[in-house]
Amino acid sequence: MSYIENDLLDGETILYSGQLHWRIYLAGYFHLFLSVVLFVISKRLHMPVGYLLGAVFMLLSIFSLINAAITKYSTELAVTNKRVIFKTGLFSRRTMELSHHRIESIRENQSITGRILGYGSIIVEGTGGGQESLANISDPMAFKKHAQAAAEAAVSAEIPK
Repeated sequence: MSYIENDLLDGETILYSGQLHWRIYLAGYFHLFLSVVLFVISKRLHMPVGYLLGAVFMLLSIFSLINAAITKYSTELAVTNKRVIFKTGLFSRRTMELSHHRIESIRENQSITGRILGYGSIIVEGTGGGQESLANISDPMAFKKHAQAAAEAAVSAEIPK
């Protein structure tokens, strides 16, 4: 069971779950590509130094890919009917939980590449000046829309008719 599912309050339901974008694996794949190129060039040109550099880049790619996988599977983000929740970390944990009525603004940042590939950052600003951000979110616009819709629903439920 996930952190967010364990942390739900009475009557709280998950409306939207976000995830990190596959882009976090790019550095590892790039190092893997470099290692393969170095191995091929070294074999054709008989350069022992190339094998050593290829091995270094291979190790770097393995560590980078493992780190990216741990980051992806240990990060949770959700919009519930009562709050917005971010959780990162496997062994140590960093969380942000903000009730909808405490949210002042939700912003999203996307570069040109982010818009093309569908990733970006979400910045949640609470009343009192607190701010939390999470980068490399897949489809940050959808996360922002769901968070704003849930916040609007929570505010309209509090207003007496």
